[in-house]
Amino acid sequence: MDAVTIGDVTFRYFPEGKRNILDHVELRIPEGGITVLTGPSGCGKSTLAALMAGLYPGNGGVLISGDVKLWGRSVFSMRPQERAAYITMLFQDPDLQFCMSTLRKELRFCLENICVRPDEIGTRSQQAAKALGMEALLDRPLDTLSGGEKQKAALCCLLALDSRIFLLDEAFANIDTRTAREIVSHLRSAADRGKTIIAIDHHAELWQGAADRVISMGEAQVVAVPPKRIGAGDVPAVVLRDVTVRRDRVLIEGGCAVFPKGGMSMILGESGSGKTTLFRSLLKQHPYEGHMEVDGRDLTAIRQKELFCKVGVVFQKPADQFITQNVLQEVQASLRLWKRQEDARTLLEGYGLWQYRKYSPYMLSQGQQRKLAVLSVLAGGQEILLLDEPTYGQDSRSTAVMMEQLRRKTEAGLTVICITHDEELAKVWADKIYRLEGRRLYEA
Repeated sequence: MDAVTIGDVTFRYFPEGKRNILDHVELRIPEGGITVLTGPSGCGKSTLAALMAGLYPGNGGVLISGDVKLWGRSVFSMRPQERAAYITMLFQDPDLQFCMSTLRKELRFCLENICVRPDEIGTRSQQAAKALGMEALLDRPLDTLSGGEKQKAALCCLLALDSRIFLLDEAFANIDTRTAREIVSHLRSAADRGKTIIAIDHHAELWQGAADRVISMGEAQVVAVPPKRIGAGDVPAVVLRDVTVRRDRVLIEGGCAVFPKGGMSMILGESGSGKTTLFRSLLKQHPYEGHMEVDGRDLTAIRQKELFCKVGVVFQKPADQFITQNVLQEVQASLRLWKRQEDARTLLEGYGLWQYRKYSPYMLSQGQQRKLAVLSVLAGGQEILLLDEPTYGQDSRSTAVMMEQLRRKTEAGLTVICITHDEELAKVWADKIYRLEGRRLYEA
């Protein structure tokens, strides 16, 4: 019997809207095994996942036609606690799922909600944490974890709930490749024991050898050939010398780096190694020891306002940076703020976002939010741009478009420093690559 049957599903977010997000979708997913759904950003993958999980239309949008059934039963007829026995979903943004302050408390909360016996909760929590190597983080505050550690914490909850279907929406967005492959192996074992795994992922290659089927939604993806790389100049934009960064432990010890002006530098490293914390130190939002320079000036001598006029940033959660009610206003606000004369429509068309100009930024997919955040920062015209996982949630075509835009900007003088888990992206596009591992920051 099929685990999931999607029949003639048509869905849109606004009753008066002219655009259906999903239009007469038909899909059957068999019981057991791993099914990967891929496709271009904005084609409706996450919306379809929310429908499968029974979150829509009860929590938003309009189901115009069709039904979603789990083992022959309409998911829309199930109570939340009943649905949890059938299907558990991991969102793109794990922060949306957490209710408690630590992973141990979160696991207990999840298991209590499905009426697991009190004497079993500790064992199931420990087993889930052990499976993903999260035992040492069970009692650390969730808001101190890195993006990748939060993603793994959310995965722990999914494993502990032990539903018949595991539904993952870009589960590896902030996780390094080695850890992602370990989790895929664990999920393959779960599928071999009879679990049904449905994974939305732009990086289907991570599932190679593990997935039973790959289904592409929307238009065929086009991989653009990157332009010839042009070497960056010899003048440094940012210099790190003997830098030590701590959080609850030492993350970077005696790190040194030189990021060339007008170049694209990328920093690779495993989840939780300190990459995002390093960015916060560069923005004077986290303490550090040692010496940092921006354009030849000691960072400690630069006022915060002056620093933000020179350095733009897009963090892992772009939604936290939006300040207006729709996509067009977001770009226009940035242009006004920095007194730029560029045309907002031209900028949005270049990133494939003009058709969403009247949408709230929060209604966009995670990949589209990332593009909007990058575009809004670029509109500010700062000389240095810090990007934390800019291609997370992007299909190959969107990634190519974004990187081409950034390359043209670097040729005009912009300095880009990018955190990424994507080794191939770094090999193709970076002028200089640094690696952060074992508390060492070094040129790769």
